[in-house]
Amino acid sequence: MIILILVIFLGACSYSVHSNSFPHLKTIVILPFTNSTTEYNLEEDLLNELSNLFINDGRLKIVTISPDCQLEGEILDYTDKIYTYDGTTIDAYQVKILFKIVFTDLKKNSIIWQNNSLILSETYSETDESSEFSSEAEAQNEIMKDLYDTIIKNSLEEW
Repeated sequence: MIILILVIFLGACSYSVHSNSFPHLKTIVILPFTNSTTEYNLEEDLLNELSNLFINDGRLKIVTISPDCQLEGEILDYTDKIYTYDGTTIDAYQVKILFKIVFTDLKKNSIIWQNNSLILSETYSETDESSEFSSEAEAQNEIMKDLYDTIIKNSLEEW
């Protein structure tokens, strides 16, 4: 009797890594983003980072043949500008990237989430040791992680 209760309890506590909103989605293809900016190799860095984040997350397996869903996008604009200064020296810079993102359910032939003007930004300081990021590359990397989180939140974790 105790074993039966234990089996029922453990069965009720099982957890799936697949989304409850879209349980039929198990594989994804990430298409290379188009880069409409002059920022060299940004699209390659983005593809590598997004791929790594999807692999580490584990909800969707990256495939190239017969995917259940597809992620595609475009880098529309890129800026790295002075954010704050004290009159003589620059205290911080801000990296801002404008994306167009489309996340498509290929099984149901429908767009799950799309944003044609997603702006993500981070600041960094090369001189302020208390700054979270100390280089443009670190700020870019954080924006890529923010992009991944935004995609997941608006697609797989949809309510």
